[in-house]
Amino acid sequence: MARGGHNKERGDATRKCIVTGEVQPKAGLIRFVVGPDNQVYPDVLGKLPGRGMYVTADRSVLEQARKGQFSRSAKQAVTVMDDLVDEVERQLARLTVDLIALTRKAGRAVCGFEKV
Repeated sequence: MARGGHNKERGDATRKCIVTGEVQPKAGLIRFVVGPDNQVYPDVLGKLPGRGMYVTADRSVLEQARKGQFSRSAKQAVTVMDDLVDEVERQLARLTVDLIALTRKAGRAVCGFEKV
């Protein structure tokens, strides 16, 4: 226990989806940021600078977000890429492959009938 009777344990961080309004853990949401050119960029790794806007990781919800939700959340006029949903899907697929490769290099991935 820390000062003031607060626990030091930090729970899972939660964020609110700008489309559905549901509060969820960050793991189920995709982060977006507004770049210097007022364009919305997906931030799958969560490392880009700027204020994040979170959207539920669902294709239909991402399509709804393109229709003005980003501008309202950013409180400024922003432009959204035409292929935003496809770009998010591409980045998530790349992240998955990279994580599997990293796990394999560390010797923690097990595959094949003989090894399992």
